[in-house]
Amino acid sequence: MSQVTDRPCEFLRPLVDLSNVEQGDRALTWDVAVRNTFPGLSVKLESGGVSFGSINCMPIGSGQLFQIDSEPALVSFRPPKMDTIVPHFSLMVQSKGTMVASQAGQVCMLGEGDLCMIDEAKAFRLTGEERTEFLLLRLPRAAVLSRYPHLERVIASTLSGHEPGTKLLSETLLRLASEAGLLQDLQRSAMMNAIIHMLGVAEPFLGLPAGADWRVRRALDYIELNLSVAGLTAEVVAQDQHISRRRLDQLMHDAFGHSIASHLWSRRLEQAAADLRDPHRSDLSIAQIAFANGFEDAAHFTRAFKRKYRITPGQWRLN
Repeated sequence: MSQVTDRPCEFLRPLVDLSNVEQGDRALTWDVAVRNTFPGLSVKLESGGVSFGSINCMPIGSGQLFQIDSEPALVSFRPPKMDTIVPHFSLMVQSKGTMVASQAGQVCMLGEGDLCMIDEAKAFRLTGEERTEFLLLRLPRAAVLSRYPHLERVIASTLSGHEPGTKLLSETLLRLASEAGLLQDLQRSAMMNAIIHMLGVAEPFLGLPAGADWRVRRALDYIELNLSVAGLTAEVVAQDQHISRRRLDQLMHDAFGHSIASHLWSRRLEQAAADLRDPHRSDLSIAQIAFANGFEDAAHFTRAFKRKYRITPGQWRLN
């Protein structure tokens, strides 16, 4: 493990720290903090009482980074039935103690340095039989699935901290937790995008997507790096791969069942939707967000957004 694990994440904003709460109020304070922070989550403490616990948080682009220190507990989650909540993937790094994670029939044990991916669109359980401390990075679901469409293969699976690629990813997240407060908003957004790309260094991700030609993976990378470029088209992406648009569409259909243009269109709308909900972009107009995601006409963007999400960009932002 890196020495970073021994450094406190002093730059994360404390949501709750029970050391500052009267003993008799700790159980209620912890329950309220957990439910408010993670809608759909319930916690049953093994001891029945609460002696310690803390949750620290910081926004990272269109997601959040949490550091959680908890007593032994059974954590259960059911996705809340609320249209205003956009599900994420949660990438967990076990920094102290052990934990068992289960989801969709998969069960894994996490030791110090191990990682695990959880899908917030589905029910899951976490069990800690001892004091446990872990980092949790909430990743925008649409952006992750666009790059790793078969992600369900590694949900609730142990990514061993002894594997070199996983260790690199783990240490990057731990370093981010220590230094995130020194970064500007745009730098933290860049780190979010970088970590989504970095998932590929963890060995279980290497084969994803299983049926995709290497040129498809490179095309997806090119789109992510140039998503905000208004002139980015399916033809430009194909030219970068040195193949015809028709051939690239064939490879995309074989791997994912849709064309390169359809993927590009969806990714722009998904990123715009995430930006509209990003508090750090609240001072930007809807038109500015549309232009920043490659749309050349604000009215066209509004029509396309409503077709996909059934509400206008303005209504989405207010929800």
